[in-house]
Amino acid sequence: MKRKHINIIILTLIIIVFLLEYYLMKSYIKEMFQYNTIEIRNDVINNETKEFKMYLLENFIFLLLQSIGMLLCLNIGFLYFKIKTNLTSILNLITFSFLAVIIYQFLIIAIVKLNNWTFTMGSINSASEKLNLGNYINIGKTAPWIELSLKSINLGQLMIIILLGVGINKIIKINYKRAFLITIRTYGLGILFWFVFAMVMEMNFS
Repeated sequence: MKRKHINIIILTLIIIVFLLEYYLMKSYIKEMFQYNTIEIRNDVINNETKEFKMYLLENFIFLLLQSIGMLLCLNIGFLYFKIKTNLTSILNLITFSFLAVIIYQFLIIAIVKLNNWTFTMGSINSASEKLNLGNYINIGKTAPWIELSLKSINLGQLMIIILLGVGINKIIKINYKRAFLITIRTYGLGILFWFVFAMVMEMNFS
C-alpha cells in the first residue's frame, strides 16, 4: 500500500473516532431523556454538543501545535545527526504518529464502556484523566517538579514517541536502536523544553 493511501486512512480514522464519540454521546442522551419533553432533551443535547465541540477544537489545536513542534524538532535533529531526508518523509512520519490519537481516543471509549459510565463529556474527561501518568505517582514522596511533569504526560504522548521511533525506522530507513535514540534526542528534547516552560508558567501563576 502506498504511503499516500496510508496517510489518508490515518486521517480518516481520526475523524471517525471523534464522530463515534459524538454518536455515542448523543445516543445515550436521547435514550436517557426519552421520556422527557423534547425541549429538555434538546437542551441537554445542545449543552453536551457545545462542550464536545470545545473538546474537539482543543484536540485539533493541540494536534496542530504538536505537529509544528515535531516538524521543527525532527528537521533540526536530522540536520544535526546529518541524516539525509526530505520534507515529504518528515510529514509522512508526523502523520504516522497520529495513530497515537486514534488509539488514545479508542482507549477513552473503552474505559467509559468498561466502567459502565454514562457517555457524556464528563465521562470522557474522567477517562482522559485515567490515562494521565500523574494519577499513578505518590504525590507525598515525589518532588514538585517531577509531579508537575508527570501530570503533563499522558499515554497518548508516550505512544507518539514510540510511533515516531517506529516511523523513523520504517520511513527514514534507520535501525530501531538509532531511530529511538534520535526520537528521544529530538522530539523528546522538545517535550522537555515544553515541560520546563509549563512549569515556569505554572509557578508564576500559582
